[in-house]
Amino acid sequence: MCYIVFSIIKANSMVEVEKSSVVTVRLSKRNLRRVEAVRALENVDRSTLFKEFIEDGLRDRVVRLYAKGKLSAGRGAEILGISLREFLELLERECVAVNWDSEGVKEYLKSKYGE
Repeated sequence: MCYIVFSIIKANSMVEVEKSSVVTVRLSKRNLRRVEAVRALENVDRSTLFKEFIEDGLRDRVVRLYAKGKLSAGRGAEILGISLREFLELLERECVAVNWDSEGVKEYLKSKYGE
């Protein structure tokens, strides 16, 4: 079963409606206890905590995939919904070497700093 939930996001005086899907997840008792322990420490609801887990996990996974050469910096930025600059900064924070020879990075640097 899948439910559709609408979230209202205000940005620059404009209101956007973002569709969200409700997904059921089965957890072992052990994993549920672990989640509840973190939830209690952070004083947030489960939904918020799972959204944060997903964001953190996606970010970490995309960085690992980039480090393994399985995706470009541009595609990594696209998956995470951030700019190429933000993705390159993320790679720097995570101490991941950047492939400066890739076309996407070359184009970004050219547009940012010229020839």
